[in-house]
Amino acid sequence: RRQGITDLRTLASRADDLLLTQPGPAQFVTAVLATLDTATGALQYVLAGHPPPLLVRRGRAIKELGHPPRTPLGVRELPPDRVTAGYEQLEPGDRLLLYSDGITEARNADGEFFGEQRLVDLTRRAELAGLPAPETLRRLRAAVLAHQGGRLQDDATLVLVDWAADASRSLFPALP
Repeated sequence: RRQGITDLRTLASRADDLLLTQPGPAQFVTAVLATLDTATGALQYVLAGHPPPLLVRRGRAIKELGHPPRTPLGVRELPPDRVTAGYEQLEPGDRLLLYSDGITEARNADGEFFGEQRLVDLTRRAELAGLPAPETLRRLRAAVLAHQGGRLQDDATLVLVDWAADASRSLFPALP
């Protein structure tokens, strides 16, 4: 992206190139590459071996954004022109939850996974309670930590995108 590349497929291919040229054993990374037009809610994304984001609309987790994924970055199986980007039109008030497998695969002392359904249920409850995105994330993080007895066992990443058509205007002060 720092080189001005905006096409998600090209960005993924560039990441492949960089990872494949690193010395030492082969390395890979999972990712969701995405662009969101903050004015219109148009979302484009490429899943690279990463769990699909969850779309929450009006208090319901309505679907996973499950466009067919490509392999993780650093594992090139298809030429870049064979990879396709997914598209989703967000509606005002939609939330998009992105998470790493360290969240859903978090295990308690009995070996039980935290799981996607628990993640969905907690996110839905927070949405129905009208909680802002930072508080929702705080509660999700606390639940994952509690499930694991207070110690993370793997990387655990949560990102919650809260989209509204006019939100970008409220980020910056109006200039006289």
